[in-house]
Amino acid sequence: MDEFKLPIDSNKFRSTNQTWNDLMLNDPWSVGYVTTLIAANDFPTKEEWENFYYESGISRNNSIANLNDENRELINDEQLVLKNGAKVKQLTWDLKNLNFQFGRTEEQLRKKGKILYEKVKDNGYGLTEEECFQCVRYRVICETWNGVVLREVNTIATLKRLLPQAVFEKVDGEFDHQYAVDYEVYKEGKLVYGLQVKPESYTRSTPYINKARYANQQKNAAYTAKFGVPVYDIISSTAGNIINSEIIKTL
Repeated sequence: MDEFKLPIDSNKFRSTNQTWNDLMLNDPWSVGYVTTLIAANDFPTKEEWENFYYESGISRNNSIANLNDENRELINDEQLVLKNGAKVKQLTWDLKNLNFQFGRTEEQLRKKGKILYEKVKDNGYGLTEEECFQCVRYRVICETWNGVVLREVNTIATLKRLLPQAVFEKVDGEFDHQYAVDYEVYKEGKLVYGLQVKPESYTRSTPYINKARYANQQKNAAYTAKFGVPVYDIISSTAGNIINSEIIKTL
C-alpha cells in the first residue's frame, strides 16, 4: 500500500502544529472519529479512503439539513467544543454523533483551512490559504491512513510475530479519544495492557508534542485506574519496525 506524502514544505507544516491543536480543529467534534471511520471498510487504496471520508461528509450534511435552525448552527460550529465544551456534552447522543460518526466534505475541510490560515498567516513562514487547507487535509485524511492503515497494521503484524501468545484487539475511535489507547492486548483471555502506536516524531521535545504527550499520559492514567492494567507506547516506522525495541521485554 502507498502512503500519503506531505504536499507542502515540512517546515511550513510543522509551524502550524501548535495552532492546529490550540484551535482544537483536530477534535472529533470537528473532524469525526477518524480511526473509527477508516476501520469501517477495507480500503484497497488511499484514494478510496479519501473519497469515502468526503462522501461521509455529504451524508452528514443530508442529515443536518433536517434539523431545526438552532441545532443546525450548533452542529456546524466546528469550534464549539473550544468555545463551550459543556454545551457539546449537553447535546443528545444523536446530535453529537452527526459530528463524531461522520466525515466532512472537502469544502468543510477548506473552511477549517481558512480558520487555520487566519491564525498563522503572519507566523513568518509565508503560508497561503491553500497550504493551510493542505495542512488540514494531511492531518485528517493522510495521517490517519499512514498511521492507522500502514503504521498500526504493520506494527501489530510485527508484534504478533514477536508475541504469538498475545491477542491484539483494536479499540474504536471514541474509546481511543477517551483513553489514548489504540489496542488492548489479551493473554489467555485476560486483559494485560493497552498499547499506543506512535511515530518516531512522538519522542521529540517540542511544546506541541510535550503537550500532546502530557494529555495522553492523563488519559492513560484514567485507563489504568479503570481497567487495572498499564498502557505502553510502541514507537515504530510506517513499515512496522519497532524503534523502542527494548519495550518488547516488558510486553
